[in-house]
Amino acid sequence: MNEPSVFSEESKTIPTTAKHVRVNGEEVEHREFHNAYGATQQRMSYKGLVDRDEGTLRPFVLTRSYFLGSQKWGGYWTGDNFTEDEEVYGSVKMIMQNGVGGSVFGGADIPGFIGQPSQEMWVRMYQAGMYYPFFRAHCDINNVNREPWIQTQRV
Repeated sequence: MNEPSVFSEESKTIPTTAKHVRVNGEEVEHREFHNAYGATQQRMSYKGLVDRDEGTLRPFVLTRSYFLGSQKWGGYWTGDNFTEDEEVYGSVKMIMQNGVGGSVFGGADIPGFIGQPSQEMWVRMYQAGMYYPFFRAHCDINNVNREPWIQTQRV
């Protein structure tokens, strides 16, 4: 999660009037920079990992806040999704649209990040997810035991 999140704000992000200082000393409001914020963080994470490892290892950087050109620095996931039918369709649509735009390495949380999936939903999300460029079995802390070998015991 690398988008600028400030949960105490009504907007849930950095206030648009917050100031950023450019290299030349010019101050600009956050609204000028908001959409590129995550992509800048992703790029600098990638470069920091390259520097740390002296160029000997290829970094893996995953983001859910990206921008034009972000595909150069890592992959993305679609963000926190729910265990609902609409989310399967929405993730496929988003991943395909991003692929057309050049961001080809993406995926969604399988079988949904929030909520407890039915057995049918669990299977449906895994079926869709195996075709995603990036497959991520993941859930929030309140929904545990999502591993495939545990699911087969529930059938």
